[in-house]
Amino acid sequence: MQSRVPGPPTMIEHGADDGIYLLTGDDFGYALAVEPDPGPGAGPVRHLHWGAAITLDDARNLDARPATRAAPSGSWSQPRADQEEYVVDGGYRHDEPALSVEFADGVRSLDLRSAGVEVDVDELVIRLVDRVYPFEVMLHYRVEPGLGALVRSTELINRGAEPVLIHRAATAGWALPPRTDYRLTSLSGGYAAETQLTRRPVRIGRIVLESRTGITGHENQPWLAFDVDAGDDHGEVWSVALAWSGVWRATAQSLLDGGTHLTIGTGGELPSVLAAGERLDLPPSVGIYGGNGFDGLARRWHRYEIERVLPQPAALRPVLYNSWEATGFDVTAAGQLALARTARDLGIELFVIDDGWFRPRDDDTAGLGDWYEVPRRFPDGLRAVADEVHRMGLAFGLWVEPEMVSADSDLYRRRPDWIHRWPTREPTLQRHQYVLDFGRAEVVDWALRQLDRLVSDLDLDYLKWDVNRSLAEPYPGPRRRNPWLDHVRGFYRVLDGLRERHPELLIETCAAGGGRVDQGILSRSDWAWPSDNTDARDRLSIQHGFTQVHPTRAMACWVTDTPGVLSGRTMPLRFRFHVAMTGVLGIGADIAGWTAEESVQGRELIATYRRLRPTIQQGERFRLGAPDPERPFGVLFRSADGERIVIFAFALSIRHGARGQDLPLAGLDPTALYRDDSSGQTYSGSLLLHRGLRVELRGDYASTLITLSRVVGTSAGPSRTTS
Repeated sequence: MQSRVPGPPTMIEHGADDGIYLLTGDDFGYALAVEPDPGPGAGPVRHLHWGAAITLDDARNLDARPATRAAPSGSWSQPRADQEEYVVDGGYRHDEPALSVEFADGVRSLDLRSAGVEVDVDELVIRLVDRVYPFEVMLHYRVEPGLGALVRSTELINRGAEPVLIHRAATAGWALPPRTDYRLTSLSGGYAAETQLTRRPVRIGRIVLESRTGITGHENQPWLAFDVDAGDDHGEVWSVALAWSGVWRATAQSLLDGGTHLTIGTGGELPSVLAAGERLDLPPSVGIYGGNGFDGLARRWHRYEIERVLPQPAALRPVLYNSWEATGFDVTAAGQLALARTARDLGIELFVIDDGWFRPRDDDTAGLGDWYEVPRRFPDGLRAVADEVHRMGLAFGLWVEPEMVSADSDLYRRRPDWIHRWPTREPTLQRHQYVLDFGRAEVVDWALRQLDRLVSDLDLDYLKWDVNRSLAEPYPGPRRRNPWLDHVRGFYRVLDGLRERHPELLIETCAAGGGRVDQGILSRSDWAWPSDNTDARDRLSIQHGFTQVHPTRAMACWVTDTPGVLSGRTMPLRFRFHVAMTGVLGIGADIAGWTAEESVQGRELIATYRRLRPTIQQGERFRLGAPDPERPFGVLFRSADGERIVIFAFALSIRHGARGQDLPLAGLDPTALYRDDSSGQTYSGSLLLHRGLRVELRGDYASTLITLSRVVGTSAGPSRTTS
């Protein structure tokens, strides 16, 4: 870990007359220089440093240091993107811009100057104005106390009498220290294989990651990290996330002379009109620097999302049962109540009816938008089922897909104009459904009324909000609005309104699996569905990538039947449980068909999870290697007080003669003693950290659960390995 520069944990320092500002957080520093009047074409805010903590004098030295980069060619962008805080399209710039606008007279260029700086204890605001046009850009910087995070947001303000066309508007540009051998890490993949931890070298040129689907997307999450030679437990890493649930774009540009620059913000091909007097708030971008590797970086992101993103972070997540794989569309009151009684006997706490409860919904060709129960399925009403589930001592929830409407539905027949479509084209039908335009106020009002009615009438404890197709055909209309941006803002308004009316309601975000997971939706949801792929082997790599950024309590993990629906793979029930127990445990199997032995084993494992849940969901997570086909790996959880350790160890296959394996642990106090709660054996923290714990794993898809307790009276205070 990098040594910390002495001083207050969070502060903003600046010189009296040199325009240099230093933002210092938890083990990081960020420095920039504001030029009062740099002259036409020059950048009004220069970037100086992002990385390990430095002093204000260090920042001054960086500002005064002679340029060591090669003299610019007449073909090179001036100034370079990594030397500016916010790159606009204008002047002699050819590098990737954050902002590109077009004024009413056709001019597509900005020439900004500084018009004032406001400084608070942990927030810096820089006001930039164009030299000719009444157009402003407000750059906001906020240091999050104790979290090692810098939050950046940007406002665009049209103070003129004519509209301004916004062609591109990214939230921020993030410049890295000059290196020539960066590596980029992303959470990439696709449907049923989301959040694969993917690494590639950063070469000269541009790397673009984006979503053009109208939602965050399965292919990439809006999070990137850069390092040179970092491992799980060592090395510097610079990482950035965007809190936005719609189209987005991140461009990493590496220059011949050693500069590397990341631009991140909303994306898409549609321009937006900023009318006279209007303001556009761009979604926040968060940067976290860490000096002790990717695992330490993950815990920094976890702490940030727990303390600043999740709406109910302290609440323990219940063990959930979802009836979809047991019943499909064959949903009846009698069948669901029978499953609920079986779920209760297993120790499950939340019972959820998935798709098929509303009308008319015998398959996926009809019914979306008509959010009323089917009388023939629920002769006494769905409220009677909800009441009976509550009498069993279970919480009750439903699956919904509010942004979608079936072509065969009363809603679509009544309001065909409510969908996204081009007026002169036939709308594209996908999965027998269209996308409602949440950019329209009347659609937002309708959706909020429908959901509020469901939650109130049925006394719901939980909603699973799904979206099973991409958005398409975004018609801007005569006002040239941006329907992709408007849709997300409307979607947020529905969720915000629902939470305001029902603050204790649990909400799970789902988008055909992990198609919409980001800090924008996680600020309005209690946890996320990472993937429709519940195959335990595949889930190991999906969950490994997911938890590089998002905490355990935000990750839904199901035990489902075997052979798997998608993979056809057969695995032991204990292995499936152990994989799912490293997140928010849910059961999606046909529990009515379990054997007596499976039911006994499932009941025992659910009871074990509930006993260990405070440590698993609310403790710190340490990765014990990545999923590996040839050797054991695992996940370790340390309770908040450091007294309880929970370890899950896995092996996909163990060859004969290699049964005994030492698995080095992490997160322990090397000066403490730890007792194995099962065997009573005592180990020193130093031994477990450096030599490892012996785990006995045999055969294919092997797993074990081990708990350790710190021996009373050994060492004191937090673990020395805390990041």
